[in-house]
Amino acid sequence: MTYNNKETAGWKRSALAGLAILLTAATAAGCSTANAGESGPKPVKVAAVSKMQLDGSSEQDADAVPSSQANVVVKANGDVAELLKKRGDAVAAGEVLFRLDSTDAVRNKEKNRLSRQNLESQLDKTSKDIATNKAVLNNTIEKLELQIADLEKAYNNARNDYDAGTAPKSQVDKAESQLKTARLDLDTSKKQLANLEATDPLAPLQIQIESTDLAMQDIEKNLSDFDVKAPIGGLLTDLYPEQGVTVAPGYVAGVIQQIDPIKLHADVTETTAKTVRGKKDIPFVIQDTGEKMTGTVAYMADVMSPQSKTYVLELTAPNPDRKLKPGMRVKLQLGGDAKQEALSVPTSGIVKEGNDSFVFVLAGDHAEKRKVTLGRESGANREVLGGVKEGEQVIVSGQRELKDQDKAVVRN
Repeated sequence: MTYNNKETAGWKRSALAGLAILLTAATAAGCSTANAGESGPKPVKVAAVSKMQLDGSSEQDADAVPSSQANVVVKANGDVAELLKKRGDAVAAGEVLFRLDSTDAVRNKEKNRLSRQNLESQLDKTSKDIATNKAVLNNTIEKLELQIADLEKAYNNARNDYDAGTAPKSQVDKAESQLKTARLDLDTSKKQLANLEATDPLAPLQIQIESTDLAMQDIEKNLSDFDVKAPIGGLLTDLYPEQGVTVAPGYVAGVIQQIDPIKLHADVTETTAKTVRGKKDIPFVIQDTGEKMTGTVAYMADVMSPQSKTYVLELTAPNPDRKLKPGMRVKLQLGGDAKQEALSVPTSGIVKEGNDSFVFVLAGDHAEKRKVTLGRESGANREVLGGVKEGEQVIVSGQRELKDQDKAVVRN
């Protein structure tokens, strides 16, 4: 019984050892096969970089955008009393869009008017009183001057009579006293008249009236602000207030986009930019309707955008019928009809990575990854402006599995 157990255990150990050897051999064979597959050349198809005739005419997509845009800003405080326009309406510059409740402002205007009316009445009365006082003083002065002349004669006669012994001293003293009193009264009246003429009793009232007039101008301005008007002409693309809502100064109540003329915006390549420079007008086609129009070049950037590698092109076009609206697309007709010879590669050979384009060129037994600059499309081919030369073999199938300097073999 002991012998049989030992024999069985030995057999099991031998079997396990044999299985381990077989697994090791199989794994080694698999790794060898995989390594052989990875290091071997990858099958690809190629096409030569060649020249082809391309249509000289070119098109460029452009977006219709407002030529200008302005916010509708409220300048007064109040409740929305009446809406005269709605979103989507065409409006003219200065046209009333909605009105605010101006009851309080109208009441203030009436109070100010009554205050000014009262001041004018006071001014008129004071002016008449001053004229009367001047007239009274002038008459008083004139009478006193006549009276003094008579008193001087009476005084002189009394002195003569006194010297002749026919009049008492008291008569002379009385005449002298009357003369002095009259002269003092005359001096006082003249000073009163001079003081009246040297000052302007009406000035305080006139200042109050001017202040009231300024206040009235402010009220009138404030009242005009209760009519909320369009700052520019165009399309009322947004209008937020509703009737009865309270708004405050500075509140943006809406947006107006000026679309006549309308602006066309495009981002063009360097090649297209060269075609456009020097042109004043560019025809275009409305994509939705096929209608042809013409725009005027308003701006052509001199510097390329570092992000998009394109140049900004802007045109303006008359749009009286508002056929073009912001957000619509048009096709700019940029070139003529002459045929042009250009290098091209099959579109299938182009690999896109972000904003960059690459192709794999077969150089001997390995693939070179090259960055290329693309131009126009023509069927299944794409114009190449730089990165490859005529006659070079571009990989058009299998390139998706390649890396730079990978080995490749043609299987066309």
